Amino acid sequence: MDLYFTYPIKVTLAIEQQSSVNFPSVTICNMNRIRKAYEECLTPGVESFKCSLGEYGSKDGTLRLPERRIFLSCNSQISGNEHKRADYITEFFEKYSQIRIGKLKSYGHQLQYFIQGCSFKGKRYNEWQFKKFFNSRYGNCFTFNPYPKIRSKEFNVKTTGRNGGLELVLDIEPQQYLPITHTVGVKVVIHDSGEDPNPEETGIAVMPGYETDIMLHQTVIRRLPKPFKDGCIFYEDCNDTSRISQTVCMQVCLQEYNIAKCGCIEPEFRDIMQANPRLCDIRNSSDICCLDSVLNHLATHGTNCNCPLPCVTTAFTEHSTMATWPSSASFFEGKSNVSNEDWISLKDYRASHAKVNIYFSTFEKTVYEQKPSFHESEVYSHLGGEFGLWLGLSIVALFEFVEFLLIFVNCVAIICKTIFKHFTNKNSP
Repeated sequence: MDLYFTYPIKVTLAIEQQSSVNFPSVTICNMNRIRKAYEECLTPGVESFKCSLGEYGSKDGTLRLPERRIFLSCNSQISGNEHKRADYITEFFEKYSQIRIGKLKSYGHQLQYFIQGCSFKGKRYNEWQFKKFFNSRYGNCFTFNPYPKIRSKEFNVKTTGRNGGLELVLDIEPQQYLPITHTVGVKVVIHDSGEDPNPEETGIAVMPGYETDIMLHQTVIRRLPKPFKDGCIFYEDCNDTSRISQTVCMQVCLQEYNIAKCGCIEPEFRDIMQANPRLCDIRNSSDICCLDSVLNHLATHGTNCNCPLPCVTTAFTEHSTMATWPSSASFFEGKSNVSNEDWISLKDYRASHAKVNIYFSTFEKTVYEQKPSFHESEVYSHLGGEFGLWLGLSIVALFEFVEFLLIFVNCVAIICKTIFKHFTNKNSP
């Protein structure tokens, strides 16, 4: 019983061969958060038609380390050894954190320019197939196939290789990059529809000038809920918006620690909070040191955040290859004389465009599944065996005692009968 109530588990591994598979969600983010043309709109007091509407208008209103800590921390402020570009970056983030998210969406890279071409299983797809969301580090991100459970037949793949996958042609617009953006490229995150993408911690970086093939292999992990060790939950069944995924749950919990200790929140994570608490001032040493002390304390002593693992995790092992794209032969197709201007055009195109192919290389699925080491029926069986053993020994002992008692009584009866007979014979005439 002691062993049973520790709720031990065993993990099974199975390789399942499928005839078809549902295509995962694919999220793409430009590594540049807002376009350079709108940098002036971050300055308070700038009121122009472009800044008031943005280019297209807008109607939207694990411990993850904030990007701020890369260049601005408590130690750097106290010691004075700040990043050499910290003044510009600090000023940028101070302005950036004051702008409403709806405005930032309109200042970022837009879908109709970012995605130049999209086809799935050879069929062309338009921009309405993508779901737009905002990420504080990468700006506008776009998810293809965000609801595969609703249109599962449409996104069911029965062919491995490129013919059964997604093809994207992307215009990265490097001429619109801000000085704060160090890397030119795109972040591609492949994830299950039941999970929010996390481009800060996962995904593949795609460079312009290359055709990148991303080959997928599906892995599923099934965990057990309480009272077993992992105590997993189904986040998709939670009505609380702060618990839509483990990542969001941990970020909200961290912000609650910040509010309790510092009275303000990390500006980078403000988009996950339902209320509007005070944003910490990244130019204020007290605020920055307080935020860092909270992170250091939680990293050392752990948290009380109730954010268990999801009961079902679908992951995709990714293998990628790259080749220069486009080739000069295809780019100059139909031209007999290629001028210097044409070569410059090819160079510029390669510097700003990328092609991505995402497909399954195999339909094999690796499944890791937790199972109880002991089921209730097994416990009853063990208990029955134990009771049977010890009760059986007790019955044997009881019969031995009864047998001894009967022998004793019989002996006493014989002795008494003999004595009685002796005295009877002695007294007879």
